[in-house]
Amino acid sequence: MGNLPVAVLLAALVSASSTVLAETNPKFATVNPVPDAPKPAAADMSLPMPKGLKGDIEKGRDFYMQNCYTCHGVTGAGDGPRAYFINPLPRDFLLETSRQYLNRPALFEAISNGRNGSEMPAWGRVLNDQEIANVAEYVFQSFIIAGKKGRGKSGK
Repeated sequence: MGNLPVAVLLAALVSASSTVLAETNPKFATVNPVPDAPKPAAADMSLPMPKGLKGDIEKGRDFYMQNCYTCHGVTGAGDGPRAYFINPLPRDFLLETSRQYLNRPALFEAISNGRNGSEMPAWGRVLNDQEIANVAEYVFQSFIIAGKKGRGKSGK
């Protein structure tokens, strides 16, 4: 009986941490799901790139392989050589949660502005809109709609 309050406190702490993880990292959303919570609507994958831009996949791949793969991995699974030293882990583009909301506009925004609380830089400070559209289109075509499955070991 003497350990009961500690057990209750520990259970509450685990539940709270799972909720925080789920809010900041969709990978953990299944750790402690909220009963009867509505699922977020999937993003419209037919939306075009913002600002009327059309991404060039070849140029996007070149930039990705020079700058992004070290975190996100060659296959987009968030398992690049730097990934193991980053907290939170880099996004795994192959996870179903990524595929439900990372359309062209969402990728463009994330690449442009980075992600607070992560090591994802705001590339909009060094790249122009066309260069960002190129990378976004490469990620969209190669990982989001390509049909491969992620390993589920990496972040967001």
